[in-house]
Amino acid sequence: MNKKAIMVSFLTTLILALIIFVPACMGVSKFFRLSDQAKDNFNNFVKEIQSLAKDGKEGENRNDVLILDQATAAVYFEPNSEEVKVEVNADFWSWNFPTDYTIYIKPPGKCEKGKGCLCLIRKAKFDATWWELAPSKVIITEDTSTPAICKTVDTKLILSKCGIGVPTKVKSYTCSGGFMIERQLAKDSSWITVSYYEANRRTFFVLTKAGDSIKLTPQT
Repeated sequence: MNKKAIMVSFLTTLILALIIFVPACMGVSKFFRLSDQAKDNFNNFVKEIQSLAKDGKEGENRNDVLILDQATAAVYFEPNSEEVKVEVNADFWSWNFPTDYTIYIKPPGKCEKGKGCLCLIRKAKFDATWWELAPSKVIITEDTSTPAICKTVDTKLILSKCGIGVPTKVKSYTCSGGFMIERQLAKDSSWITVSYYEANRRTFFVLTKAGDSIKLTPQT
């Protein structure tokens, strides 16, 4: 076999190997995306909030950390809230048009009617409505193949600012009906979404008891 034939055979084998290997690696990566550490941390985070609400003194501060896996979010639904609405003020224009969009997050079935609910969305389904070259509306619901973890929270939660993390082509988030603390969830909502905040795996908070509420302030 001459050198040219050997090279062709080698390249063919390499390409076939990449076709098989790369998707396999992506599949394994997605399989191991969710960690018990983040799940256990979320449960402990909620317990700390409940403890401060029950036993804390007015104005008392406590430090805690929230761990989020990639493409997950902690979402707080206010009592009787049918959805959390996040208005994204984008810092990006496409073909001379603004690319602002709105995220609507529907509460999982585990949330009790009339009560505050804090959920860890571990896997989401996305329904995007398009306008020009950007999504104008993204509806996020729980993917029940990997159920969300939801806890009833009797004390009202207030997030000091809606957008947490490093801004990517975004000016601000505005939340209503609750709030969302997300790590690459908005980014993964569609292949064309370019405006979002990207939180670290670990976000440190100061929890403050303020009357009948608990305020969450991210540490910088």
